[in-house]
Amino acid sequence: MALAESGLDKTAPQPGQVVRVRTRTYLVEETEPSAMGTLVRLACLDDDAQGQELSVIWELELDTEIVGADSWRSIGNKGFDPPRVFGAYIHTLRWNCVTATDPAIVSIAFQSGHSN
Repeated sequence: MALAESGLDKTAPQPGQVVRVRTRTYLVEETEPSAMGTLVRLACLDDDAQGQELSVIWELELDTEIVGADSWRSIGNKGFDPPRVFGAYIHTLRWNCVTATDPAIVSIAFQSGHSN
């Protein structure tokens, strides 16, 4: 049974598109035909793995998705946080970035209330 007959659309993405593969979001950097299918070179867009490269044979991957206009529209339909909530989120991200790079900052914050 061909993929089209099974109801699975495995049309390969094009460079510049955003896709979901292996539960992560990637930017398609390059595609090229191979003997097994379409070789797709990807760069991760997720915060915890940003820029990490992955190469896959698109047609052999399970649960792939090309993020299209409908997906972006659904994100926009949810609306935006009020400025105070978004500001709190940004400050949290900044604090996490600082404490992740310098563990001494966390201990200093806890020690500042103690006098010797």
